[in-house]
Amino acid sequence: MSILVQSPTDNERWVDEFRRLLPDHDVECWPDVAVPAAVEYLVMWRHDPSDMARYTNLRAILSLGAGVEQFLGTDLPDVPIVRLADPAMADEMAVYAVSWVTHFQRHHDVYLADQAKTIWKELPYTPAAEYTIGILGHGTIGRCVGQAFAGLGYPIAAWSRTGGDEPGIEHYVGSEQIGAFLAACDAVINVLPNTPDTAGLMNSDRFASMQPHAVFVNIGRGSTVVEDDLAAALYAGRPAAAVLDVTSIEPLPPESPLWKHPNIRITPHSSGPTRLGTAARLIAANIDRLDRGEQPFPILDRSNGY
Repeated sequence: MSILVQSPTDNERWVDEFRRLLPDHDVECWPDVAVPAAVEYLVMWRHDPSDMARYTNLRAILSLGAGVEQFLGTDLPDVPIVRLADPAMADEMAVYAVSWVTHFQRHHDVYLADQAKTIWKELPYTPAAEYTIGILGHGTIGRCVGQAFAGLGYPIAAWSRTGGDEPGIEHYVGSEQIGAFLAACDAVINVLPNTPDTAGLMNSDRFASMQPHAVFVNIGRGSTVVEDDLAAALYAGRPAAAVLDVTSIEPLPPESPLWKHPNIRITPHSSGPTRLGTAARLIAANIDRLDRGEQPFPILDRSNGY
């Protein structure tokens, strides 16, 4: 049984780790494929679909990252595509969200500016118990982010396409309730994936529903935000600030006006990087399941895009 690995970075390290975790398998490093027909598992982030036609006995594709947009709308083999749902990655994304929300909630942005002016002035702030955190997209990562905030005493609201019934969370469902969701939140954490239904979801009308003091943090996908609308909304004063870890074009071009917007903070898609150690173990466990004839998880539903 052969495993073919194609990682955008550290390809040989991934190969070495899978050889250690799966010693009964032949693990190859793309493009060095000895016998294409022997490849049963393709571990990848992006791969040319036309090249996959060579792997006539392919049983599954296993993703090296949390995103799935590269698998949609392409002519891929009719095999399961196994998403990467790494709790360690979700934890890191939660820490990122907490750090930026508290940055603005506790006025650290003002204190940094005051330091440069040698100003010592304490500012009142809204305590956690009165500061509602909105999770836009309440899947695996969204739940983890919400739990991190809830553990610190923040009320949690969640918006999703299908809703939920978790205790202690105010759920909003579908397009009819997204405006009320945004209006109820002091900070909104966007963790939505890139799908046809989410493209451009956060537009001028959505931003107009937010509170003037609200903070918008995007750790989902840049395609979910109409960036010109966000920039204009921030200049208009609703919401107050935005943190973008993802953008519609990555890397963000130097000429993008987002770089110089006074109310936008940008980080280079760093909120939750794939960690080789934890991710490889999860992928290897799914390959073991497939070898035993069991169902791997989570499997991408190509019809709904996640």
